[in-house]
Amino acid sequence: MKTCPQCHASLADDAAFCTNCGTPLNAAPQPEQNIQPYQQPVQQQTPPAAPAAPAVSPYDHTDEFSEEEVHDNKIFALAIYALSFIGIIIALLAKSSDNSAYLRFHIKQMLMILITEILVGVAAAVLSWTCIGLIAGCGLLAFLGVVEIICFINVCRNKSIEPLLVRKLTFLK
Repeated sequence: MKTCPQCHASLADDAAFCTNCGTPLNAAPQPEQNIQPYQQPVQQQTPPAAPAAPAVSPYDHTDEFSEEEVHDNKIFALAIYALSFIGIIIALLAKSSDNSAYLRFHIKQMLMILITEILVGVAAAVLSWTCIGLIAGCGLLAFLGVVEIICFINVCRNKSIEPLLVRKLTFLK
């Protein structure tokens, strides 16, 4: 009978491994290995990245105007979108000496909307003999009315954003 060098269990003479602890018997007894737990490799600390700048729309011109200029001309900008052509005339007459960039921006936006409405109206009148031309023209005019309302709301929020659809038109730029 053999004895296990590791756990001292009794084994058969022809045993190659200890049935109790699994130690190989043919090899010389090995000293106990100092097993250390797995440790994560140390990573170098990198400084946190600077926060990314917020994406700014190329159609948002809010930052181009000072708060004072916006405050002084807000009523006239609201009148432009609320009264359409008459609002443009009022704004031009009331602030002609001021030469405000904020007011010029909103006058230009409303002029583009008005010219687009006139073109759509003329096209709808020419195509009024077809039902589809009249319906499409009325739909576009309704859409442009919604765009004016959105512009009015943006002025209320002190925003100067080029209106949807009109921003794609290149005249008056």
